[in-house]
Amino acid sequence: MPFHVVGSDASYLAAPVTVTNLLISPAEIFDVVVDFSMSPTAEVEMLNSAPYPFPTGTAPGPLNGKVMKFVVTPNGPRDPPDNSTVPDREVPYANVASPGPTSETRYIAMYEYLTPSGQSTHLYINGLRLEDPVTETPRSGTTELWHVINLTGDNHPLHIHLGMFQAVKTQQLLDLQAFTDCMTQVNDAVKCGVDQHAVGPVVPVPDHEKTWKNVVKVPPGFVTTVVVAFKLVDTNQPYPFDATAEPGYIYYCHILDHEDNAMIRPLKLLP
Repeated sequence: MPFHVVGSDASYLAAPVTVTNLLISPAEIFDVVVDFSMSPTAEVEMLNSAPYPFPTGTAPGPLNGKVMKFVVTPNGPRDPPDNSTVPDREVPYANVASPGPTSETRYIAMYEYLTPSGQSTHLYINGLRLEDPVTETPRSGTTELWHVINLTGDNHPLHIHLGMFQAVKTQQLLDLQAFTDCMTQVNDAVKCGVDQHAVGPVVPVPDHEKTWKNVVKVPPGFVTTVVVAFKLVDTNQPYPFDATAEPGYIYYCHILDHEDNAMIRPLKLLP
């Protein structure tokens, strides 16, 4: 049955979006309104149909395919009566255009390293460990443009501490193996000609994800472009605290075993 998405992660949508299903990654949140008075049956089940690892892994089975069941009572008098409705418009948060021009453009590459037999050993961002020196140093109060390049076979939910962000474009990489080979050797998206490879089909950002997020899904073989705001997105103002203080922040894939193994990097804000 259809339901209405009114918000996601850190903010409301500009207007509700009606859907019949959602692709939800670890740590991602959607605020939804479900009108059970529209249910044609007395029972409604919430189902999980996403394979894991997503998108090419094992399909859900009896133990993880059913999430929750709702028992719908027949229509009758309510005390007090439920006269609630879904609004036509919501909170007008700053959109990706209003925070101002981006101060920096970054390329963030996600790698997976395999044994000769094809077993995964570890995952890095930009070919670096968490312990390596920080390379992402945005200035507090600014907005940046990040091109996140997924060279692995999995969809990675990107999470950035402190910064709020939203995807504006997802475009497929063509001649992916050649680009991956170059990136593995050179680790430089510009030198490897990312603009010549990121010319495949563009996948539209779903309407229910067009808001400021804590998590953005990065599909395999694509470049996902995100606008990252290191400021308060509800007021478009600087943080009311010293965001440059130690120990700094991190960004990472929010799949726990990927984060632990070790798709995670430090983030240090500058004045």
